[in-house]
Amino acid sequence: MTIYRVRVGFHNPSALTFRQLDEILEPQRFWRTESGGGTFRYFMEYEYESELRDLCAVCELAYSQACKVKKCPLVLVEEKSKAA
Repeated sequence: MTIYRVRVGFHNPSALTFRQLDEILEPQRFWRTESGGGTFRYFMEYEYESELRDLCAVCELAYSQACKVKKCPLVLVEEKSKAA
């Protein structure tokens, strides 16, 4: 099982933007982590666990879902850890 850290950001987002993003990503098994400091204004951080998807597949999934909320999202995906 691999855990990925996924950050999704938008240019000039509103609180509604991130609420919609949460609603779209939750059924896809993305879990929002606690936002630290004031950075929530521009991006949100999620975790995603998968046995089957690789880094590129997770990035593509996050990007395609974020595009449903607002055009041109910035998506950063990094491998956080692998569990045996």
